[in-house]
Amino acid sequence: MRYTTRQLALYFREAMRAENEQQARAILAANLGFSGGKAAKQALGELNELN
Repeated sequence: MRYTTRQLALYFREAMRAENEQQARAILAANLGFSGGKAAKQALGELNELN
């Protein structure tokens, strides 16, 4: 199957968005882990509600 340049560009853009989102989540998690406190407890509670 052949892909157009536009299809490849859209796929690449989506892949980069997903990677950037993952990095942002990792940074947020590390920041909350080190700072602790009310914000960390709230974030943990929100994550537990999703599961």
